[in-house]
Amino acid sequence: MHYPLVEQLKEQYTSGEGKWFSLRWHYIESCILKAYQDSYAQTGNESDYTFVKSFVDRLYDESGSVPAIDISYYSIDQIKPALNLFALYQQEKDPKYKHVLDQIYGQLTTTYPRTESGSFWHKENYPNQIWLDGLYMGQPFLVQYIKEFGENKDYSDTLNQFANVRKFIWNDEKKLYYHAYDESRQMFWADKVTGMSPNVWGRAVGWFVMALVDVLELLKGEAADTGLLKSLLRETIDGMLPYQHDSGMWYQVVDKAEEPDNYLESSGTLMLAYAILKGVRLGYLPSEYTPHGKKAFDGTVATYMREVDGEARLGGICKSAGLGKHPDTGVIRDGSFDYYVHGELIVENNGHGVAPLLMAYNEIRLEGQRNA
Repeated sequence: MHYPLVEQLKEQYTSGEGKWFSLRWHYIESCILKAYQDSYAQTGNESDYTFVKSFVDRLYDESGSVPAIDISYYSIDQIKPALNLFALYQQEKDPKYKHVLDQIYGQLTTTYPRTESGSFWHKENYPNQIWLDGLYMGQPFLVQYIKEFGENKDYSDTLNQFANVRKFIWNDEKKLYYHAYDESRQMFWADKVTGMSPNVWGRAVGWFVMALVDVLELLKGEAADTGLLKSLLRETIDGMLPYQHDSGMWYQVVDKAEEPDNYLESSGTLMLAYAILKGVRLGYLPSEYTPHGKKAFDGTVATYMREVDGEARLGGICKSAGLGKHPDTGVIRDGSFDYYVHGELIVENNGHGVAPLLMAYNEIRLEGQRNA
């Protein structure tokens, strides 16, 4: 099957700096770069590599540092962009990449605050909180650094943090994950008994399953017991499949399809498509899951991709969502259904959606090659 609009978007997006994305040390741009890095690894397309390297190099100053990195500030989101540096260091052997990798790893493993159960705080202004998003922001970096540079290949920290998510944020009755957990139970959005936030946000689950497949890929061949991660991947996908819409997509608030104004959301759907297709390719999910991943991808393309004035657009993307008081805008995010559906903008070509679109497309391409 051909996807001309996806190909068009992939080609045009690299020239969208200042319009669709910014030159910054940020997890959204990091996810975009990962899509192109994965494409380069699969195809050898030099323009993919050039785009990533040029972007990253412009974040550095003349001394070989990234001024945007603040080691005195603790945010799991700040960890994610360092993940792009591993492949650049492997290819270029430029010490400036290793310098930042060491810097980020040092912060994460020495001074970064943790819950009593051993998980990284989401941010210093969100104390004692574990968000599903944070597993994707921090754990693939931690695992890859240990794998490539660690003297002691001990992955128990990562395995424990995934186990904590299952323990604290999973609803066993619904077979679904909520967005986040407050160990202190002090936040206004947290249930006073369970500590959980009140709703199932599709993109949060998407971040989690992407973290699982990416970490599993990194741990292949390593001396680590990945049985827990494999079971979590299948359990999470199995919990989500009953909520997959006939179109192939998932709703913004996953388990409330019947509620007015709930909408089919692109980014979470595409993250699930990526995780399902990659999970099958790597052998962590049975092959019968492939149609669910393809249906999610195809459904998003059919529902939300269009061409406007010669430009490919992906719509249906929740611009941003979180919990608590937004540190920049002061907006109060209470985790209610109304917040997720009415409290955040629905946008086009935002990196939250484009990145998993292109990541999932890489998997679609590989799946097509295997069946050719």
